[in-house]
Amino acid sequence: MLKQRGFSLTELMIGSTVGLLVIAGALQLYVLNLRATNDNLRLSRLNQELRATLDLLRNDLRRAGHWRLEPGTDAPTDNPFQAGDNDIRLGRATGEAPRSCILYSYDLNGDRQVGVGPSGLAGPTTSTDNLERFGMRLRAGQVQMRNGGAAFNCTSGSWQAVTDPDTDITLLRFESIETCHNLSDRAHDCVAGDAALLRRQIRIALHARSRSDPNIVQELTSTVAIANDKLFSAYP
Repeated sequence: MLKQRGFSLTELMIGSTVGLLVIAGALQLYVLNLRATNDNLRLSRLNQELRATLDLLRNDLRRAGHWRLEPGTDAPTDNPFQAGDNDIRLGRATGEAPRSCILYSYDLNGDRQVGVGPSGLAGPTTSTDNLERFGMRLRAGQVQMRNGGAAFNCTSGSWQAVTDPDTDITLLRFESIETCHNLSDRAHDCVAGDAALLRRQIRIALHARSRSDPNIVQELTSTVAIANDKLFSAYP
């Protein structure tokens, strides 16, 4: 008659230990995969956020200096959206880095004058709610768009955030690239007194990190061509 023999206590302990090690390894692998998935999701979200912000900046900046010129009445060199403080300017908000703000204007309602009248009526106005003066700036880790204000600068007025609160913008920098063409003497560079055409581009650098995980970072750069060239009857 055969005798049946079970596991000894030592064998049971060894088996349990091996089983626990296998389970611990599987759990660690699961946690690592879960962490990697979350990191990829955060990175994708951050990348999508930056690309959407960059597209917004590019699309609006491209319109800078637009003016509904009236042929036979207006001279191209008299464009009020490219004159004085209405022209493209770089600056910064208080406490931010240089060139982290850009100001510009364009003819939003097609009345050929800077400023949208009350209730949408054409004509200049002192209203601070709906001016044809725009801006983008870095402020407290967010990209903000100007939507009103009496003073046209980077530090005052009404600004609204266009980036998600979970996105920490660590750098926003604008760089102006200008190419001048002499219209009086095409063989030479622009000189004072000659008719000239100024073509401009704006290079944008945008860096950010996730507030949920500061190790998730992203950097994007892009260059946008200003569609409306600036004309001079006499180059300054």
